[in-house]
Amino acid sequence: MNSKKIKYTVAVVGAGRIAVGFDTPDSREVLTHAHAIAKNSRLKLLGITDTNAEGGKKAAIKWGTKFFPDLKQLLSLHADIIVVATPDSTHAKILQEIYNSVNKPKLVICEKPLVVTKKELKSIRKLTAKPILLVNYSLRFDPLFRKIKKDLSNGIYGKVISAHATYTNGLFHNGSHTIDIARFFFGEMKTCRATFSTNDVAGGTPSMGGVATFERCPQFSLMIGDERSFSASGFEILTERGRLRFINFNYEFSFEEVIPDPNYAGFNALSKPKIIKTERMKAFPNLYKHAVNVLDEVERSISPLDEAIKSQEACFRFFESFKKVI
Repeated sequence: MNSKKIKYTVAVVGAGRIAVGFDTPDSREVLTHAHAIAKNSRLKLLGITDTNAEGGKKAAIKWGTKFFPDLKQLLSLHADIIVVATPDSTHAKILQEIYNSVNKPKLVICEKPLVVTKKELKSIRKLTAKPILLVNYSLRFDPLFRKIKKDLSNGIYGKVISAHATYTNGLFHNGSHTIDIARFFFGEMKTCRATFSTNDVAGGTPSMGGVATFERCPQFSLMIGDERSFSASGFEILTERGRLRFINFNYEFSFEEVIPDPNYAGFNALSKPKIIKTERMKAFPNLYKHAVNVLDEVERSISPLDEAIKSQEACFRFFESFKKVI
């Protein structure tokens, strides 16, 4: 059978902004799970569920699908893919219900972070290998980020000297993105110390800044803004051969290579930046393209359960290091 003829079915748990709310079927940009599913010719949206029935019904009408009052009824659809796009604190319980169901899907896509407590992480560790789990650490699905990872590993830029990153909106929420991509680039976190905290996310873990070391990065600074003022995200790496930066909320990549200083003989400087666009605006299409390829068995998961667990563990270590400081 030609796998390209298979149409996989999808069901979505959650009718919030990231699931269905940030855009419409006619929007130019694809900003939600529902829109990415609708745009992928290999996928069909079977239904949506949400604890807010009114909002869930409106979302179902908006995206041309059916509303189901609870997860149990949604699972009865036998969808190939189940998407978990609910508040962070609900992920563990919903994942447990999916994995314990007799109507298991082939693949689960879960928004980050996996969990928000160590107790939940302990339960998540016990999940079976099937269905396959993809955690939406979206930068992993960008081809450019994967190329940079490969080039760093192969020494194209020389040895990493230091790096720093900026984020807002909670250590476990958006901060987990930053720690995950640091692990993606540099290997496992060896040491960490959180030194600053701000409660810029209502009802969630505060944003925390500090320092860390990774296997291939001896100096890493994690800096925070304040989501109540504006959202911020960026990543910079200094190497022996230049400076790599993901700028403008990771929409662009900039590289400045080491050159002889044009003014001061015997010194080196950085060249003018070469800037190219990332595929950040294709984050959702790239996620679902990858999901289809995983189901077709032509790719392995780029963001599997074991990687998400390691990033979550790193977040917990960073969070707990703050308590030791104060």
